[in-house]
Amino acid sequence: MPSFRETKDRIGAVQNIQQITRAMKMVAAARLRRSDVAIRNLRPYSSRLDHLCARFLQGALGNESPFFERREINAIAVLSVSSDRGLCGAYNNRIVARTRDVLRQVPSHRSHLLAVGTRGITGLRRLGFEVEGEYEGVFNPVHYVTAQQICRRLCDLFLSGEADVVKVVFTEFFSPVRQEVLVRRLLPCPPELQHEEMKQQHERRLPEGMYSAPQTIDEARKLVYLYEPNYDTINERLLIQNLSVQVYRALLEAQASEHGARMVAMDNATENAEEMVQQLTLQMNRLRQENITREILDVVGGAEAVR
Repeated sequence: MPSFRETKDRIGAVQNIQQITRAMKMVAAARLRRSDVAIRNLRPYSSRLDHLCARFLQGALGNESPFFERREINAIAVLSVSSDRGLCGAYNNRIVARTRDVLRQVPSHRSHLLAVGTRGITGLRRLGFEVEGEYEGVFNPVHYVTAQQICRRLCDLFLSGEADVVKVVFTEFFSPVRQEVLVRRLLPCPPELQHEEMKQQHERRLPEGMYSAPQTIDEARKLVYLYEPNYDTINERLLIQNLSVQVYRALLEAQASEHGARMVAMDNATENAEEMVQQLTLQMNRLRQENITREILDVVGGAEAVR
Protein backbone atom coordinates (compact mmCIF):
# COMPACT_ATOMS: atom_id res chain seq x y z
CA MET A 1 0.00 0.00 0.00
CA PRO A 2 1.38 3.46 -0.87
CA SER A 3 2.44 5.74 1.94
CA PHE A 4 0.59 8.83 3.12
CA ARG A 5 2.99 11.14 1.27
CA GLU A 6 2.73 9.15 -1.97
CA THR A 7 -1.08 9.23 -1.81
CA LYS A 8 -1.08 12.98 -1.20
CA ASP A 9 1.27 13.55 -4.16
CA ARG A 10 -0.96 11.41 -6.34
CA ILE A 11 -4.00 13.48 -5.38
CA GLY A 12 -2.16 16.62 -6.42
CA ALA A 13 -1.21 15.05 -9.78
CA VAL A 14 -4.81 13.98 -10.48
CA GLN A 15 -6.10 17.45 -9.59
CA ASN A 16 -3.61 19.01 -12.03
CA ILE A 17 -4.83 16.67 -14.78
CA GLN A 18 -8.42 17.54 -13.86
CA GLN A 19 -7.69 21.23 -14.36
CA ILE A 20 -6.26 20.48 -17.81
CA THR A 21 -9.24 18.34 -18.90
CA ARG A 22 -11.69 20.96 -17.60
CA ALA A 23 -9.89 23.66 -19.58
CA MET A 24 -9.85 21.47 -22.72
CA LYS A 25 -13.58 20.86 -22.30
CA MET A 26 -14.23 24.61 -22.17
CA VAL A 27 -12.08 25.22 -25.27
CA ALA A 28 -13.84 22.42 -27.16
CA ALA A 29 -17.23 23.82 -26.15
CA ALA A 30 -16.31 27.28 -27.45
CA ARG A 31 -15.04 25.87 -30.75
CA LEU A 32 -18.12 23.64 -31.02
CA ARG A 33 -20.40 26.68 -30.82
CA ARG A 34 -18.63 28.28 -33.78
CA SER A 35 -18.55 25.03 -35.75
CA ASP A 36 -22.21 24.38 -35.00
CA VAL A 37 -23.18 27.80 -36.36
CA ALA A 38 -21.13 27.17 -39.51
CA ILE A 39 -22.67 23.78 -40.29
CA ARG A 40 -26.22 24.94 -39.47
CA ASN A 41 -25.79 27.84 -41.90
CA LEU A 42 -24.54 25.54 -44.66
CA ARG A 43 -27.03 22.68 -44.32
CA PRO A 44 -30.06 24.43 -45.87
CA TYR A 45 -28.02 25.54 -48.90
CA SER A 46 -26.29 22.16 -49.21
CA SER A 47 -29.47 20.10 -49.05
CA ARG A 48 -31.48 22.37 -51.37
CA LEU A 49 -28.64 22.44 -53.90
CA ASP A 50 -28.56 18.63 -53.71
CA HIS A 51 -32.31 18.49 -54.39
CA LEU A 52 -32.03 21.07 -57.17
CA CYS A 53 -29.35 18.95 -58.80
CA ALA A 54 -31.50 15.82 -58.44
CA ARG A 55 -34.52 17.59 -59.95
CA PHE A 56 -32.40 18.86 -62.80
CA LEU A 57 -31.09 15.36 -63.49
CA GLN A 58 -34.60 13.90 -63.41
CA GLY A 59 -35.70 16.47 -65.96
CA ALA A 60 -32.65 15.63 -68.07
CA LEU A 61 -33.49 11.95 -68.54
CA GLY A 62 -32.16 10.80 -71.90
CA ASN A 63 -29.20 13.19 -71.86
CA GLU A 64 -25.72 11.82 -71.40
CA SER A 65 -22.87 12.99 -69.19
CA PRO A 66 -19.51 11.47 -68.18
CA PHE A 67 -20.61 11.96 -64.55
CA PHE A 68 -23.56 9.57 -65.14
CA GLU A 69 -21.52 6.62 -66.39
CA ARG A 70 -22.17 3.49 -64.32
CA ARG A 71 -19.40 0.92 -64.51
CA GLU A 72 -18.66 -2.38 -62.86
CA ILE A 73 -16.97 -1.58 -59.57
CA ASN A 74 -13.39 -2.78 -59.96
CA ALA A 75 -11.70 0.32 -58.56
CA ILE A 76 -12.84 2.75 -55.88
CA ALA A 77 -11.80 6.19 -54.66
CA VAL A 78 -12.51 7.04 -51.03
CA LEU A 79 -12.22 10.32 -49.17
CA SER A 80 -11.85 9.71 -45.43
CA VAL A 81 -12.41 12.71 -43.15
CA SER A 82 -11.02 12.48 -39.59
CA SER A 83 -9.29 14.96 -37.26
CA ASP A 84 -5.78 16.32 -36.85
CA ARG A 85 -5.78 15.92 -33.06
CA GLY A 86 -6.69 13.20 -30.62
CA LEU A 87 -8.26 13.21 -27.14
CA CYS A 88 -11.75 12.88 -28.64
CA GLY A 89 -12.74 9.38 -27.58
CA ALA A 90 -13.36 6.79 -30.29
CA TYR A 91 -14.11 9.41 -32.95
CA ASN A 92 -11.10 8.72 -35.18
CA ASN A 93 -11.15 4.96 -34.62
CA ARG A 94 -14.72 4.78 -35.92
CA ILE A 95 -13.79 6.70 -39.07
CA VAL A 96 -10.74 4.50 -39.71
CA ALA A 97 -12.73 1.30 -39.16
CA ARG A 98 -15.51 2.36 -41.53
CA THR A 99 -12.99 3.45 -44.18
CA ARG A 100 -11.26 0.09 -43.89
CA ASP A 101 -14.55 -1.71 -44.52
CA VAL A 102 -15.24 0.39 -47.63
CA LEU A 103 -11.74 -0.08 -49.06
CA ARG A 104 -11.86 -3.85 -48.63
CA GLN A 105 -14.69 -4.04 -51.16
CA VAL A 106 -12.04 -4.07 -53.92
CA PRO A 107 -8.42 -5.32 -54.11
CA SER A 108 -5.99 -2.96 -52.43
CA HIS A 109 -4.13 -2.16 -55.68
CA ARG A 110 -7.40 -0.92 -57.23
CA SER A 111 -8.28 1.52 -54.45
CA HIS A 112 -7.42 5.21 -54.26
CA LEU A 113 -7.45 6.73 -50.78
CA LEU A 114 -7.55 10.42 -49.95
CA ALA A 115 -7.49 11.26 -46.24
CA VAL A 116 -8.19 14.45 -44.33
CA GLY A 117 -6.77 14.62 -40.80
CA THR A 118 -3.48 13.49 -39.29
CA ARG A 119 -5.08 10.88 -37.03
CA GLY A 120 -6.91 9.21 -39.87
CA ILE A 121 -3.82 9.19 -42.08
CA THR A 122 -1.76 7.57 -39.32
CA GLY A 123 -4.44 4.99 -38.51
CA LEU A 124 -5.00 3.97 -42.13
CA ARG A 125 -1.27 3.63 -42.76
CA ARG A 126 -0.99 1.46 -39.68
CA LEU A 127 -3.57 -0.86 -41.26
CA GLY A 128 -1.43 -1.11 -44.40
CA PHE A 129 -3.33 1.25 -46.73
CA GLU A 130 -1.48 3.63 -49.04
CA VAL A 131 -2.70 7.21 -48.78
CA GLU A 132 -2.45 8.93 -52.17
CA GLY A 133 -3.70 12.31 -51.04
CA GLU A 134 -2.99 13.78 -47.61
CA TYR A 135 -4.74 16.86 -46.29
CA GLU A 136 -3.62 18.09 -42.88
CA GLY A 137 -4.38 21.31 -41.06
CA VAL A 138 -7.59 22.00 -43.00
CA PHE A 139 -9.73 22.64 -39.91
CA ASN A 140 -10.25 25.73 -37.75
CA PRO A 141 -11.34 27.20 -40.04
CA VAL A 142 -12.39 25.09 -43.03
CA HIS A 143 -11.96 26.90 -46.35
CA TYR A 144 -14.18 26.27 -49.36
CA VAL A 145 -11.11 26.38 -51.61
CA THR A 146 -9.84 23.22 -49.91
CA ALA A 147 -13.11 21.44 -50.66
CA GLN A 148 -12.84 22.51 -54.32
CA GLN A 149 -9.30 21.12 -54.56
CA ILE A 150 -10.37 17.79 -53.07
CA CYS A 151 -13.42 17.65 -55.34
CA ARG A 152 -11.29 18.32 -58.41
CA ARG A 153 -8.97 15.45 -57.45
CA LEU A 154 -11.90 13.05 -56.97
CA CYS A 155 -13.51 14.05 -60.27
CA ASP A 156 -10.22 13.51 -62.11
CA LEU A 157 -9.95 9.97 -60.69
CA PHE A 158 -13.48 9.16 -61.87
CA LEU A 159 -13.39 10.81 -65.29
CA SER A 160 -10.00 9.25 -66.12
CA GLY A 161 -11.37 5.78 -65.37
CA GLU A 162 -9.00 5.16 -62.45
CA ALA A 163 -12.01 4.84 -60.12
CA ASP A 164 -15.42 3.39 -60.95
CA VAL A 165 -17.11 4.89 -57.89
CA VAL A 166 -16.23 7.74 -55.52
CA LYS A 167 -17.31 7.72 -51.89
CA VAL A 168 -16.76 9.94 -48.86
CA VAL A 169 -16.61 8.70 -45.25
CA PHE A 170 -17.32 11.33 -42.63
CA THR A 171 -19.18 11.85 -39.36
CA GLU A 172 -22.55 13.58 -39.43
CA PHE A 173 -23.08 15.86 -36.44
CA PHE A 174 -26.38 15.72 -34.54
CA SER A 175 -25.34 16.77 -31.01
CA PRO A 176 -22.24 16.64 -28.78
CA VAL A 177 -23.25 13.15 -27.64
CA ARG A 178 -24.38 11.86 -31.03
CA GLN A 179 -22.32 11.66 -34.20
CA GLU A 180 -23.01 9.08 -36.88
CA VAL A 181 -20.41 7.78 -39.34
CA LEU A 182 -21.83 8.15 -42.84
CA VAL A 183 -20.67 6.71 -46.17
CA ARG A 184 -21.96 8.68 -49.15
CA ARG A 185 -21.54 8.06 -52.86
CA LEU A 186 -20.47 11.15 -54.80
CA LEU A 187 -19.89 9.64 -58.26
CA PRO A 188 -21.36 8.41 -60.49
CA CYS A 189 -24.57 10.43 -60.15
CA PRO A 190 -27.07 9.26 -62.81
CA PRO A 191 -30.70 10.43 -62.36
CA GLU A 192 -32.03 7.09 -61.09
CA LEU A 193 -29.37 6.85 -58.37
CA GLN A 194 -29.93 10.45 -57.31
CA HIS A 195 -33.66 9.78 -57.07
CA GLU A 196 -33.11 6.68 -54.92
CA GLU A 197 -30.68 8.52 -52.63
CA MET A 198 -33.14 11.36 -52.06
CA LYS A 199 -35.80 8.83 -51.02
CA GLN A 200 -33.39 7.15 -48.61
CA GLN A 201 -32.54 10.51 -47.04
CA HIS A 202 -36.23 11.23 -46.57
CA GLU A 203 -36.72 7.91 -44.74
CA ARG A 204 -33.93 8.41 -42.22
CA ARG A 205 -33.66 11.05 -39.54
CA LEU A 206 -31.70 14.03 -40.81
CA PRO A 207 -29.70 16.61 -38.82
CA GLU A 208 -31.32 19.92 -38.05
CA GLY A 209 -31.42 22.24 -41.04
CA MET A 210 -31.41 19.55 -43.72
CA TYR A 211 -34.12 19.78 -46.36
CA SER A 212 -36.01 16.71 -47.57
CA ALA A 213 -38.83 16.74 -50.11
CA PRO A 214 -38.77 13.62 -52.33
CA GLN A 215 -42.10 14.52 -53.91
CA THR A 216 -40.38 17.33 -55.78
CA ILE A 217 -38.09 14.73 -57.35
CA ASP A 218 -41.04 12.74 -58.65
CA GLU A 219 -42.68 15.89 -59.99
CA ALA A 220 -39.51 16.72 -61.90
CA ARG A 221 -40.14 13.76 -64.21
CA LYS A 222 -43.11 15.67 -65.68
CA LEU A 223 -41.20 18.90 -66.26
CA VAL A 224 -39.59 20.00 -69.49
CA TYR A 225 -36.43 22.10 -69.13
CA LEU A 226 -35.00 24.63 -71.54
CA TYR A 227 -31.22 24.87 -71.18
CA GLU A 228 -29.33 28.13 -71.70
CA PRO A 229 -26.66 28.34 -72.96
CA ASN A 230 -26.74 24.52 -73.39
CA TYR A 231 -27.28 21.34 -71.40
CA ASP A 232 -23.63 20.22 -71.22
CA THR A 233 -22.40 23.53 -69.77
CA ILE A 234 -25.13 23.74 -67.13
CA ASN A 235 -24.80 20.06 -66.24
CA GLU A 236 -21.05 20.16 -65.69
CA ARG A 237 -21.05 23.40 -63.69
CA LEU A 238 -24.02 22.39 -61.54
CA LEU A 239 -22.66 18.94 -60.76
CA ILE A 240 -19.17 20.18 -59.89
CA GLN A 241 -20.65 22.95 -57.74
CA ASN A 242 -22.84 20.44 -55.92
CA LEU A 243 -19.98 17.98 -55.38
CA SER A 244 -17.75 20.75 -54.01
CA VAL A 245 -20.48 21.87 -51.59
CA GLN A 246 -21.06 18.28 -50.42
CA VAL A 247 -17.34 17.85 -49.73
CA TYR A 248 -17.33 21.20 -47.92
CA ARG A 249 -20.29 20.06 -45.84
CA ALA A 250 -18.47 16.81 -44.97
CA LEU A 251 -15.51 18.84 -43.69
CA LEU A 252 -17.73 21.11 -41.57
CA GLU A 253 -19.70 18.14 -40.21
CA ALA A 254 -16.43 16.46 -39.26
CA GLN A 255 -15.14 19.61 -37.57
CA ALA A 256 -18.28 19.95 -35.42
CA SER A 257 -18.26 16.21 -34.64
CA GLU A 258 -14.63 16.37 -33.53
CA HIS A 259 -15.25 19.23 -31.10
CA GLY A 260 -18.42 17.57 -29.79
CA ALA A 261 -16.62 14.27 -29.23
CA ARG A 262 -13.70 16.01 -27.54
CA MET A 263 -16.00 18.00 -25.26
CA VAL A 264 -17.77 14.82 -24.13
CA ALA A 265 -14.46 12.95 -23.71
CA MET A 266 -12.95 15.74 -21.60
CA ASP A 267 -16.13 15.99 -19.54
CA ASN A 268 -15.94 12.26 -18.80
CA ALA A 269 -12.24 12.58 -17.97
CA THR A 270 -12.98 15.46 -15.57
CA GLU A 271 -15.68 13.44 -13.81
CA ASN A 272 -13.40 10.40 -13.58
CA ALA A 273 -10.64 12.55 -12.10
CA GLU A 274 -13.08 13.92 -9.50
CA GLU A 275 -14.10 10.39 -8.57
CA MET A 276 -10.45 9.33 -8.30
CA VAL A 277 -9.66 12.33 -6.09
CA GLN A 278 -12.49 11.33 -3.74
CA GLN A 279 -11.23 7.75 -3.55
CA LEU A 280 -7.63 8.83 -2.97
CA THR A 281 -8.74 11.34 -0.34
CA LEU A 282 -10.59 8.61 1.51
CA GLN A 283 -7.52 6.40 1.27
CA MET A 284 -5.29 9.25 2.54
CA ASN A 285 -7.59 9.87 5.51
CA ARG A 286 -7.48 6.20 6.41
CA LEU A 287 -3.69 6.24 6.28
CA ARG A 288 -3.63 9.36 8.45
CA GLN A 289 -5.96 7.72 10.97
CA GLU A 290 -3.80 4.59 11.00
CA ASN A 291 -0.69 6.68 11.66
CA ILE A 292 -2.41 8.57 14.50
CA THR A 293 -3.68 5.35 16.04
CA ARG A 294 -0.22 3.78 15.78
CA GLU A 295 1.40 6.79 17.46
CA ILE A 296 -1.17 6.72 20.29
CA LEU A 297 -0.53 3.04 20.82
CA ASP A 298 3.22 3.71 20.92
CA VAL A 299 2.73 6.42 23.55
CA VAL A 300 0.44 4.23 25.64
CA GLY A 301 2.82 1.29 25.28
CA GLY A 302 5.78 3.42 26.37
CA ALA A 303 3.88 4.73 29.40
CA GLU A 304 2.97 1.21 30.46
CA ALA A 305 6.59 0.15 30.07
CA VAL A 306 7.80 2.98 32.35
CA ARG A 307 5.50 1.73 35.11
